[in-house]
Amino acid sequence: MDATGFDKAVNDVGNHVRPRIDDARRRLVRLNDQVTDVIKDHPAACLVGAVALGYLLARIARSRS
Repeated sequence: MDATGFDKAVNDVGNHVRPRIDDARRRLVRLNDQVTDVIKDHPAACLVGAVALGYLLARIARSRS
């Protein structure tokens, strides 16, 4: 494969993958906005949940070592 053929193949892959990346980026931005809204609406519950999750993960990590 020559350099021109390789460049064309790379561009074809880029053109195929770029819309998927853009869609994933839009979905992540939307998810981030939703999570931010939940945290703003229920800050105490989110804080308690984060502390509880941290405690559980620490217990699991401690039991495996």
